[in-house]
Amino acid sequence: MSPGPLAIPSVIAALIVAAVISPAVTAREQRPAVVRASTGEFVWHDLVTPNPSTARTFYGALFGWTFEEGSGVDPGYTIIRQGGVPVGGIVRPRQENVVAQWLSYVTVENVDRATKAFRASGGTVYRGPLDARKDLRVAVVADAQGAALGLANRGPRIEEQGPPAVNRWLWIEYVARDPSPALTFFDEVLGFKNEISDKREGFTYYLLSTDRPRAGLFRTPWERETSAWLPYVRVEDPAASAARAVQLGGQILLSPRAEVRNASLAIVLDPDGAAVALQRFPFK
Repeated sequence: MSPGPLAIPSVIAALIVAAVISPAVTAREQRPAVVRASTGEFVWHDLVTPNPSTARTFYGALFGWTFEEGSGVDPGYTIIRQGGVPVGGIVRPRQENVVAQWLSYVTVENVDRATKAFRASGGTVYRGPLDARKDLRVAVVADAQGAALGLANRGPRIEEQGPPAVNRWLWIEYVARDPSPALTFFDEVLGFKNEISDKREGFTYYLLSTDRPRAGLFRTPWERETSAWLPYVRVEDPAASAARAVQLGGQILLSPRAEVRNASLAIVLDPDGAAVALQRFPFK
């Protein structure tokens, strides 16, 4: 299905900043409402990269994102904004030789309890749990299949009329080496109920839901050492966006194909190897 593997996650140590919870919005700006997220929502995405300057150039040109200095647990944190709304961050890894990747945060009822469950199931705790601020508890973990994930006790939801705006986060998927134990674990620990939404020869797609669908899950078609969470950004033209990514120093992992969501999807790697999906929405 693809010319090459997704970037393999490495040990991460990044933590969300204060702006995740209460982003600054001025009265004169027309922006979507930001409200407190429910349990099971993916609320934030940090790009962990050894080259923040390269990342700012790449994503600024690809999505029109803007950047500003933030005040996180770790020094040198950059806040990403799209249309003035905070949508993520950029942080340097604490270790050397870390492959760049997007680290997504999901809200859980109890960060300490969820962290223990990840460890007890054969996963890894990279950092925390700890208090990023007075009422914000976070941790960075990986499950037994090696997929890195951030946990937070709360986060923001951007309320918009209809789907997310173009160049904002649209969706997230778990690319699984072994779907069955992942489905069981996420049900028990994150409260994700699953159902099959698409099944054809050699491919089964699961929806992971709480009060509504939160993510997708499918068996990886690529050779991988670990599973991974893959975040999606809504774009108008995935083929054009993928071509632009190459011009900016990235690579195409999956080109739009008629048999894959009506050629509405592309997956690219940024110049340092972080994977991100580009999705036209609606698909048709």
